[in-house]
Amino acid sequence: MTNNNFIEAFNRRKRAFLRDLEKGRRTRSLEGSERGIDLKGALERFEKWLREENISSYKTQPVSARSFEEFVDEVLKEVKNILAGKNIDIVFSLPGQSLGITESWKCVKVFQNASIYYRIGRTRPRKGPNRGKDLLVLDLVMDGYKKQVFLPLLDLLPEIEKKLGSELERELPKVEATGKYRLKILFPIESIHGNVAETAAKFADFIYVTKPILNELGIT
Repeated sequence: MTNNNFIEAFNRRKRAFLRDLEKGRRTRSLEGSERGIDLKGALERFEKWLREENISSYKTQPVSARSFEEFVDEVLKEVKNILAGKNIDIVFSLPGQSLGITESWKCVKVFQNASIYYRIGRTRPRKGPNRGKDLLVLDLVMDGYKKQVFLPLLDLLPEIEKKLGSELERELPKVEATGKYRLKILFPIESIHGNVAETAAKFADFIYVTKPILNELGIT
């Protein structure tokens, strides 16, 4: 069980315990001295401590390639489940796997057009405002589709960002000059790794919000 899963399980049990306590179901199991203790406050302080310890552990312990791969697999399974409930079917795979290339990024295919797809992976940029940061990336890849897809999406960017509640980043101008067009959501690895539910929800929203727009632009 990961740290986040433990905290979530603890939080669920805490709420159940407090509900029972309020209904008088737990008083018999408490000693006399314990009944005067602010149990709710104690539990909440303990939960806060757990969360702080959890965040601290991500800052001090490097994320191994294997643990990140497992995290991504869990996220993608959850994304598939979320989108299935919205009648959107996805297929995910390792980019370049047919060529025998080892690659940690995974593609999410939603369209029949295989040139436009979503990805999830990690990166540490060497240039730009995020230089040197270890980041989780969710991005929409539309290389070569500047006029048909990329520029129309830029016109709608404020609306898309409002629906997502997140800012979308572009590639650096030098990268776009080579014909590579992407819109991406970035998270520090240490703040998101292990949080499968939050990451999956954000990725599913990214796909759910942008897919209809791409469909209207002729990408099916």
